[in-house]
Amino acid sequence: MRRLCVFAVLILGSSSPATADEPKHRDILEAFQKQLIATASKAGPSIACVVASRSEYYPKAAGEHPGQLGSFDPKEFLKGSVTAERTKLAQSLDLSDPRTIHDHNYAGGVVIDSSGLVLTPYHAIDGATKIFVFLPRGGSYADIHAADERCDLAVLKLIQPPANLTAIKFAEVRTRDQGLEQATVMQGKLVVLLANPFHSAFQLGNPSAAFGSITNIRARLSNPERKLTTAAEKLASYYKCGTLFEHDVRVNAGVTGGALVNLDGEMLGLTTSAAVVYNRKLGPGYAIPMDVNFRRLIEVLRRGEEIEYGFLGVPLPDDTSRSIQLLGVTENGPAQLGGLREGDVITRINGQPASTFDDLMLTIGSALAGTKVKLKVRRFGEDLDLEVTLAKFKNDRPYLASRQPDPVFGLRVDYGSTRTVGGRGGMFIPQRGAPSQTIPPGVWVREVAADSPAAKRFKALGDKPEDWTVTKVNGVEVSTPGEFYKAAKGLDKVKLTLRDPHSPGRERELILP
Repeated sequence: MRRLCVFAVLILGSSSPATADEPKHRDILEAFQKQLIATASKAGPSIACVVASRSEYYPKAAGEHPGQLGSFDPKEFLKGSVTAERTKLAQSLDLSDPRTIHDHNYAGGVVIDSSGLVLTPYHAIDGATKIFVFLPRGGSYADIHAADERCDLAVLKLIQPPANLTAIKFAEVRTRDQGLEQATVMQGKLVVLLANPFHSAFQLGNPSAAFGSITNIRARLSNPERKLTTAAEKLASYYKCGTLFEHDVRVNAGVTGGALVNLDGEMLGLTTSAAVVYNRKLGPGYAIPMDVNFRRLIEVLRRGEEIEYGFLGVPLPDDTSRSIQLLGVTENGPAQLGGLREGDVITRINGQPASTFDDLMLTIGSALAGTKVKLKVRRFGEDLDLEVTLAKFKNDRPYLASRQPDPVFGLRVDYGSTRTVGGRGGMFIPQRGAPSQTIPPGVWVREVAADSPAAKRFKALGDKPEDWTVTKVNGVEVSTPGEFYKAAKGLDKVKLTLRDPHSPGRERELILP
């Protein structure tokens, strides 16, 4: 707290002499110091150190999904072969021993649920074969509950959560005024950074605490001509029209996964070393704001599900800073079905003013499939109120979900928009000039389990199952996966109406099982 105390003394020392009714300088400093101690005490128990190993020497975990990594028992590993070399290897693979941390990768994490869920950046656990989470009150090996590279977030599930686990509280984060709701985070806001940066010379214990301020709220730019390959570049691309907190708080260089909190110990942002493309050791730190958009994504991961990003179906121009005049709409896409037309100008989104495609991208990119978006549109000088229900964008980046819908006789489906559209920016159809595309009605066959009733029936059709679209279940039209599973749930037999991929006007019927 030395830096801020010195800062306060300089400010107070330069002011006019205090009157008898004014508090003494020392009283002010001690009150502030007391608040900082309370902040660290409140949020500190939720701060974790996440150790991720990518070693190939671990026995393969027999989990139900790829993220079920399991724990590691050195004694079991040594059974049948207790050589000096293998004993040394077992010691190195035991992530529960802090002395092995320097052999692996580590980052910060934050407990977001007292049942044992920990939030950490995706790039910190990407490719991990084993994960251990250290906490001030204990530690545990962890599975990957859900993760998504595109938003660079992962939620871990502790296998043996310590007793009395404390979850951090999220603050209400708004970076700009929204109607009657004023911004809650702005340039100059005081913050505390809590993180558990490992150093080989010290034992792990309580997290380190440092303080400072938000120095800026940054909007990132991306370079569409450059191929994005690193985690930093991918995150920067996602945040083309989003925001990042820039701060002057330092726990150690390049800390990632720490919690940026307000003076009440409520989380404002998750620090990330992947926010800046340029490889600089010096300079400000950055954090992902825990605003309503990102908290929406975190809630999906908390449930262990796939993040289904929203899809609108309008062309994206080269210059996204231009006004939102639509260059077209994709046939049978959400925009067209919601009443939008080529030439329409969108002026408000969900009641908030919108002046550029960047504004539209931010809303659609952080929304989820099935979300209803209210738009105010100007058409030939007349204002119209329209409502669009978003479809799902095809996310080609890696993700993991431990919870998926129960298959229907071995069959799982997905939104039709995931097979017809690739669009730049993740929310739209390709740029103007690209071939026009149509989203067929129904849902696409996403997955068919081997040796299941569905696999046998599709084999008789002589085509790959994923080439087909399901338009009806027992004669009832379905347009979303939710409608499909609802129509087929709990039935002993279902009749599927399929759209022939080789003859779009032709329909086939498939009875399961």
